[in-house]
Amino acid sequence: MKTCKQCSTQFEVTDADRKVYERFKVPEPTLCPNCRQQRRLAFRNEQNLYQRKCDLCKKDIVSVYSPDKPHTVYCPECFWGDQYDPLKYGREFDFSRPFFEQLGELIQKVPLLSNTVFNCVNCDYNSFCVNSKNCYMSTRVGNSEDVLYSYRPIHSLGCVDCYGTFKCQYCYECIDCWNCYNLKFCQLCTDTSDSAFCYDCIGCKHCFGCVDLRNAEYHIFNEKYSKEEYEKYLGKNNLGSYKNTQNFRKKLYSEEILKKPQRALVIINSENTVGDYIIKSKDIYYSFEVEETDTARYCWGVEYGRDIYDSNFIYYGENCYENIANTRSTNITFGFASFEVNDLMYSLMCFSNTHDCFGCVSLKHQEYCILNKKYSKEEYEELVPKVIEHMKDTKEYGDFFPPSLSPFGYNEIIAQNHFPLKKEEALQKGFNWSDYEPPVPEVEKTISAEELPDNTKDIPDDILNWAIKCKISGKPFKIAPQELKFYRKHNLSIPHKHPHIRHGERTKLINPRKLWERKCDKCETEIQTTYSPDRPETVYCEQCYLKEIY
Repeated sequence: MKTCKQCSTQFEVTDADRKVYERFKVPEPTLCPNCRQQRRLAFRNEQNLYQRKCDLCKKDIVSVYSPDKPHTVYCPECFWGDQYDPLKYGREFDFSRPFFEQLGELIQKVPLLSNTVFNCVNCDYNSFCVNSKNCYMSTRVGNSEDVLYSYRPIHSLGCVDCYGTFKCQYCYECIDCWNCYNLKFCQLCTDTSDSAFCYDCIGCKHCFGCVDLRNAEYHIFNEKYSKEEYEKYLGKNNLGSYKNTQNFRKKLYSEEILKKPQRALVIINSENTVGDYIIKSKDIYYSFEVEETDTARYCWGVEYGRDIYDSNFIYYGENCYENIANTRSTNITFGFASFEVNDLMYSLMCFSNTHDCFGCVSLKHQEYCILNKKYSKEEYEELVPKVIEHMKDTKEYGDFFPPSLSPFGYNEIIAQNHFPLKKEEALQKGFNWSDYEPPVPEVEKTISAEELPDNTKDIPDDILNWAIKCKISGKPFKIAPQELKFYRKHNLSIPHKHPHIRHGERTKLINPRKLWERKCDKCETEIQTTYSPDRPETVYCEQCYLKEIY
């Protein structure tokens, strides 16, 4: 057992782990898996977008970097344009100084892309968005269109306020759903359509308030009804009413789900896996939210990957170690936000066929660079081993970037959602903190959420000019035109909470990324599960669960 140098907990390094470290020629980690996750997450601001000016053309832009940050930030047109060359910031490696100190200076100087929106159309107001169109205020968007206020929509269309939709269309307030159509307030549903307030239903349609159903139609709270009776019930319970939707959500999560057994882990069409929310994958160990991936260890959020280790949010990646936010990239060791690149080490925000680089920032179409300085292939291959030996001497090699190099405060990053810290605690652990408060935009008027009409049909067009004061946080938010159009078309109530609050509430409905030991509540077999032993749900092992459902 080893002792984590940050939190002092004991953690195990297995023989399988050692094979990975030998493969990537890195030393065994000095941090436990959770602290390694926390350090990587320190570099990812997902939810906060700011208005600032491009430091080159001076135009107003949308950016993940608040205007008080000391970094140089360019809009996409300037960043990708010919008037900017990141190599002019290159520097000789100084063997008398620590590597991270030199890299930190480079990060402060080299212009950064304002936002990670890549190969998209009309998607400026998003973060980590690739190959998508007409999306707004969404994160981890891949190959999707007309998505609003959503997280991790993949190959999805017209989804609003969702978390984890895969090949879904026109879903609202849904969590972890696959191949679904026209769902409202559903979770863990597959191949299901035209339903609302359902949980863990497969192959269903026209169901309302149902849990654990398979291939069912016209059911209300797991009871069978005729088509006419079902439609009459929907007519009486109008989802355009905010009061109705909140009552049904409360009933689903506080009553209906507790009546039915829950599967210990969501592992579907996968083999040799340890973790949760693993779909169509194999050889996965202690990982969560993994989709169609072959071999991963200690990972969160991997889609279409292969050989991914100690990494987060990898989309079509291969052979990655200690990475976060890579897309269509291979052979990346210790990296952040690498898009369509290969063979990089200790580099950040490099793009577009960049390869064979070490300690670089904001490169595009480059090769054989160290600290953004260009070398010949022979010079590069001779110098990199010397840099690595120097990093070993300074005890830097084998660790991810220190959190002090992050451009973001701990209160801006995704780590705060999973490893919450107060300002003093974050600073003590070496993280940054942001005290920036964006200005409140001028609006025609501000109303409290409680003043909104209960029913969407009574909402006037003028709401687009108002600010709504969130009933939880007190922060104002606005309704976008395409958002209002969606609510009216699908007869859905206007939200009363700020988008960040809504996202946080959805996140809390997903089990923690942690495994507990407990017994199956039916056969008493020892199982691993993301349901802690003190939770009220009835939890079955996979065998007992399948017998109960089928």
